[in-house]
Parts: sequence; C-alpha cells; structure tokens
Amino acid sequence: MNAILKAIPFRTPALSYVLEVIRTRYPFKISYRPRHAHSLTVLLLSGLEALRTSQGVFCAAASKAYTACWIRDQLYSTLPYYYLGEFGEFRKGIWIVFDIFHKHKNKIEHIICHPPKYGHEFIHAKFHPETLEEVTPEWGHHQLDAIGLFLFIVSFAEEQKISVIRDHKDKEILQLLVQYLTAVRFWEHSDNGMWEEGMDRHASSIGACVRGLSYIKDRGLAVVPMSLIYNGYKALDELLPNETGTRDVDMAQLSLIWPYGVVTKEIADTILEKVEKKLVQKNGLNRYLDDNYYRSQNGVSGEWTMGFFWLSIIYAERNDMKQAEYWFNRGLATMTPEGHLPELYYNGIPNDNTPLAWSHALAIIAERMLHIYRPLTKKESVKASLP
Repeated sequence: MNAILKAIPFRTPALSYVLEVIRTRYPFKISYRPRHAHSLTVLLLSGLEALRTSQGVFCAAASKAYTACWIRDQLYSTLPYYYLGEFGEFRKGIWIVFDIFHKHKNKIEHIICHPPKYGHEFIHAKFHPETLEEVTPEWGHHQLDAIGLFLFIVSFAEEQKISVIRDHKDKEILQLLVQYLTAVRFWEHSDNGMWEEGMDRHASSIGACVRGLSYIKDRGLAVVPMSLIYNGYKALDELLPNETGTRDVDMAQLSLIWPYGVVTKEIADTILEKVEKKLVQKNGLNRYLDDNYYRSQNGVSGEWTMGFFWLSIIYAERNDMKQAEYWFNRGLATMTPEGHLPELYYNGIPNDNTPLAWSHALAIIAERMLHIYRPLTKKESVKASLP
C-alpha cells in the first residue's frame, strides 16, 4: 500500500485548498479538516486500500455485513489502478475474479447444461475474501451485469496492452461465460440486477452483457455468435430509456453511459435528465424512486454518495468540465471527518457501510479524469506546492 501511495504524482491541489474551494462555491457542509496537507488522491486511495487484502481481494466495506467480495465491487474497485498507472495492481484485481470463476468452473459448466431454476444455482455474486468460497446462499445472486462487467474490463485491459489473460485456462473461462450468458438467455429472462433485489429484466444488466460480449468478440478473446449480440441489443432497445418495464429511472442506468457507452447520445441525455431531476438528494443519489433500503424518517430513500462521482465521470468524458467539477465537489462534500466516503446517508448520517470501496473507487476515477481532461490552472499549481 505505501509503495502505491508514494508513487502517485502530487499533481492535484492540496486537499485543504480543494475543500476551501468547495466551501466558497457550493452551499454543502464540509466537516473535514486535515491535520496535514495531503494529495486528495492519496486520501481517497487510503480508504480504498484499507479494504483490500494482500492478495488483492476487496471487501465491499468496513462493516460486518459487507466483509465479503462481490464480483461487481471487486471490478469497480480495481478500475482506479488503471487510471493511476498501477497496472500490476490492476491486473491483480482482475485475476481475483478469474480465480473465482476457476474455483467454481464445475458449477458454471453445470449451469450451461442445466439452466437454473433457483437463485442459489446461478453464479454467485459474493464470496469469502480469503477462501473465495460462495457465501450467503439465500441472496439475489443472479446479477448479469457483473458478468458483463468482467468481460468488458478484461477486453478493455487487453486493448490497452495490459495482458490479464494468463494462459489457455483463462481463455476457457471467457468462452464458458459466453456459453453461460447463452444458457440463461440474458436478453430474455429476468435477473436480480445491480441492486440484487427482485427478479426483472434490467436494461443495465442487458446493456452490460451486450457491451461485454461485443468487446470480447472484437478483441478475438472468445467466439461470440452475432445472434447473441443482436438479441441483446433488441432487448435493450425494447426497455430504453427505462430500466425495467415498471421503473423509468435508476442510478444503475448510468453504467450504460460509463463505462459501457452502449447507448446513443440521445438516450444518454434522457437518462441523465431523469436521474438529475428525480434521484438527486443532498448527500447523494437515490438508487431509484421509492427505494426502501435505508429510507430516512422523512420518507427520502437512501442517498448514495457514489452517484455524484458517477455523474462527474460521465460529464468529464463529455468534456463538460463545469458539470464534472460540480458533481465531484458535491461528492467530496459527503466525506466524513475521517476522510471516508459512506455507502449512503439516511436521516442525515452515514450508514455503517463506511468507507465503501465502490464509492472511493469512483471518486478516484472522477478525480483523475478531471485532471486528464483539464490541466491545472496556474493558481492550482501554486496551491498544490504549498505544505
């Protein structure tokens, strides 16, 4: 951990300066007062690294309920290391997911021959952080977006000439996952979605699978029938711009814009408009309307901090730096006095899942993208050099 932190270039403004800018420009309460001047990236990375084992496995959060490795959280938590130029750590995080699939290869092969009927029969969503064994049998495990995300990130890494496929066994896993998505008929049947709740056809899940399948086909990493991709796009078009047949807006849809880029600009604009109009709260985004998970006493659903950073990343990619900085600063305003980003706020306070790896991961990516697309101003450069 220390080697990684020391290797990060101190190109960002001093944290005290960044927070002071937010205090003067935005009416959001900032309680963080650093005792020493830190790089903002180092602070955010410290929270993320605290949740990673020496083997490279991420626990979702520093709480008893979240001391497990979710495939999706593992992958999103690994992505920042690409943006930090730490390609070795980036590979290590992806290899963990390969290792999970290798460990449960027999189960995947069984599913391909005998499609599941019950939730625990699908590829599990969460695993023990040390043994990589399945945990919590009774859970919404059928999360197709996690499989699509894995295929996408592997393809992305290979395109960036960061080799993550170690041998023919890893390639076999990729081909098995194509067969798995075919067997469960991802374009037609329901899954538990990103929020691992009720079974439904989710645009965010179908979009992840379509993008992942298209990407590995383009990179020549697996044999993917065009009919599989066609069926996926057709199903996606039937749902968009909604998330499900009964839910017109969901934070999970932001993934269709970034990282997948699987929707048109017109659809992306519609998703952003609905998300910003209906889901934005003081301390984060609701996952969707009328969400009961950590609902506040005033009726407001849980306010997820990572939503602000997700919006920042999307606007940075669009080169709308004013909006990117606005949403990043709103996300930063949710930081606790200890420098942690919670999963969410309810009744005005963070919940127990603090820090959340996924929140810290998106914050690091958002911060890095702000400086990829916008050079530091002269004033910021001076401030960054201050002790």
